[in-house]
Amino acid sequence: MPDRKIEITVDEQVARRLAARAAFVRESLDERGRKELVDWLGKWGLEFAVHVVKPKESLASIARDYYGDVNKSSVIAAFNDIENPSLIHIGQVLRLPEAKAREPIRKGESPYLFGIHDRGGESLMAAAGRRGWVLCTEAIGANRNDWSSKSYADLADGGYGVIVRLNNGYGHGGTLPNSSRYADFALRCGNFVERSSGCHIWVIANEPNVAVERPGGPENGEHITPAKYAQAFLACRKAIRSRAGHENDQVVMAAVGPWNIQTIYPENPGGDWIVYFRQVLDRLQGQVDGIAIHTYGRDGNPAAISSEARMAPPYHHRRSMFRTYQDFMEAIPAGARHLPVYLTETNENIAWQDVNRGWIREAYAEINRWNSDPGNQKIRAMILYRWERHAGDIWYISGKNQVIADFRAALQHDHRWYR
Repeated sequence: MPDRKIEITVDEQVARRLAARAAFVRESLDERGRKELVDWLGKWGLEFAVHVVKPKESLASIARDYYGDVNKSSVIAAFNDIENPSLIHIGQVLRLPEAKAREPIRKGESPYLFGIHDRGGESLMAAAGRRGWVLCTEAIGANRNDWSSKSYADLADGGYGVIVRLNNGYGHGGTLPNSSRYADFALRCGNFVERSSGCHIWVIANEPNVAVERPGGPENGEHITPAKYAQAFLACRKAIRSRAGHENDQVVMAAVGPWNIQTIYPENPGGDWIVYFRQVLDRLQGQVDGIAIHTYGRDGNPAAISSEARMAPPYHHRRSMFRTYQDFMEAIPAGARHLPVYLTETNENIAWQDVNRGWIREAYAEINRWNSDPGNQKIRAMILYRWERHAGDIWYISGKNQVIADFRAALQHDHRWYR
């Protein structure tokens, strides 16, 4: 390759000193500068990843995907002699210094945002050619000698992403057991995972800040504070990742119930759900593999999905509509901004009415817009709650043809987190 001249600017005094020093040792500044810079550079940039620009990509989005930092777009521009970072084109080959080639997503993950809670509705995604996510929830108890489990291999083999939520139980049983049995629950989680197949993404418990999830019930049950949840989570993660073949599984923090102020403790006297969420993440720093979030509408109006309406005081700084997910995203500490995020429940917050209002289409479009901003941490899934009909649960979709039609219309769009 031909040589290229590089110029540097220094102040007048430094320039005179450099010139005098070079004359004193009888060495040219060019020669000395070249040697010092080459030594400083070392082997940096000799290894690089190759990326072919795809539709809708920018240097910033590529930098986010490879380096986890949109500001590294300047590195890509410099290495590829790109004067105007806005003028890249589809098919352009870029070399990315000191970046590892992007690994293909693992079996049991999906590149699509689409997803549904429970088995049964996945055929809608298959029919559209967009096999998204299926979330299954299991009540496994806390018997350390229980080795019963389930297989999700049919879903993974079918090309779906698979997420499994592990609960101690439901209702008075508690999403976690009493804290005296956290060690037993952790071992039970490890046993279940070891005997399972087809899943490597495990959410530990559900909405621990919500009173109905307490072991013993909402009135007299044990409060699950951030400290208690973190204690249980870390024990479960250790048990799961100690099992052969599951050393690299994603163990995901439970979603915190938005707008819920039922769990009050000295560090959070107002029960603020975002404070609870952040305090859990702070306790799990470096020992959590993913983050689950729940976000809901307030009604079936699709126009309200993009609303910036706020709560009443003293929570007036919190969003009161579907964009509550943004409050959670903004609260994620810098050290966790590289983690995968899954919206593991969403709905209109009222029972699904058998009407096609376009709410589902607009909800997916909203999350796709969020992901399109290279400065935002990507959301990998938005799971519709829920497909199956259960006693006491009003949010089922099965059999509601107009809601299904809305989902089918959403599936006509190529909403992906991974390209």
